[in-house]
Amino acid sequence: MSIYAISDIHGHYSTYKKLLEKINFSEDDFLYVVGDVIDRGRDGIKIIQDIMQRPNVELILGNHEIMMIDAIDFMRKNDEEGKTKKSDIGEAFTPVDLWFHPANGGRTTYNALMKLEKEEQDKIIEFLKSLKLIKRLQIGDITYHISHSYSVGYKFGEDLYYKDALVDAESVVWDSLLDDRPPIDMLEYDWFAYPEDTYVVGHVFTQRLGCMDEKGRGMICRIKRRGGIQVIDVDCGMALNSKSSRLGAFCLNDQKEIYVTYK
Repeated sequence: MSIYAISDIHGHYSTYKKLLEKINFSEDDFLYVVGDVIDRGRDGIKIIQDIMQRPNVELILGNHEIMMIDAIDFMRKNDEEGKTKKSDIGEAFTPVDLWFHPANGGRTTYNALMKLEKEEQDKIIEFLKSLKLIKRLQIGDITYHISHSYSVGYKFGEDLYYKDALVDAESVVWDSLLDDRPPIDMLEYDWFAYPEDTYVVGHVFTQRLGCMDEKGRGMICRIKRRGGIQVIDVDCGMALNSKSSRLGAFCLNDQKEIYVTYK
């Protein structure tokens, strides 16, 4: 049995399928998808539907999935298209504004969702709300801490579910372990509950960290942070939609890396 982690597919269904073929993914294997399967690319909903019907693939929530949850909930609680005045909620941006912003690319995902029957839309939203923010698992001598981008400062065991950590969800998917400092409101000694873990994250494409091959393509990046914490970033830049974009699979059993190119 091989156990893999990938991240930040961003709607590129064909590349996702190509990677599954490349690793010879079978019913005996397991795959953690570390957030951000939607937005920017056109087939994010299709990827979610694929994951929903695979018992051996687990999606960990990313900031784009949480933006989708918040925007759809906002639309349903307000008018149909979420056009409530910003002054009514005292915010500069509504959740819909944030999701649809060109930098986030949520409108493509929204359009695909709206083509589905209401019952299927509801299944997808409820599925996302049922997911985890963090998964911890032991493989050999290593305890892997899998989250989209960050952690929390209290013990939670093997799993931290979105429904149980609503206050912390925004920090886990938006703050980054790749910033070598805690958030301003977190005491240094209370930074992470599990400093001995090996952290597997996405969110920050590795090209930004200077982790590229000789052709400028993103590579899985291994970094040591304060206190010796090891962070493995598996986001190889699918959000860039460029020749540098790749989808990288990190095998948790032997730490081997497997890549497929965007095009």
